[in-house]
Amino acid sequence: MAKISIKQNPTFKLDVEIPRIGDKPVKVPFVFAYRDRDELSEFADNGIQHGKEVRELIEKECTVRELSSKSEEFQTSQLLLIVKGWGFDDELNEENIRALVRSHAAVPDAIVAAYQSAYNKAREGN
Repeated sequence: MAKISIKQNPTFKLDVEIPRIGDKPVKVPFVFAYRDRDELSEFADNGIQHGKEVRELIEKECTVRELSSKSEEFQTSQLLLIVKGWGFDDELNEENIRALVRSHAAVPDAIVAAYQSAYNKAREGN
């Protein structure tokens, strides 16, 4: 009988369609960190907290730049937690993740959505 471990692999690979302004999206391979249920809950809780903080900023009549800056910080921190490798020519580091986040508002959303979809597919049984 084959031996199968209950332990998940520490990383997994996915191709992510990265939106491009004025061009078609490009598929970029990513290596993501596996996160268990508690870690995924914390990841989601951070998103909820960010939403509350954004709502508070809006209620204070902040500028679009202030909202954008808040989102950039949050999205950069999210990607630093989950991205462990990528197919870009640029080195994977905080500076380049920040540059990627700044490139287009839809880019970090596409990466996080792909990451989350891997868990949804696993839950559904692929």
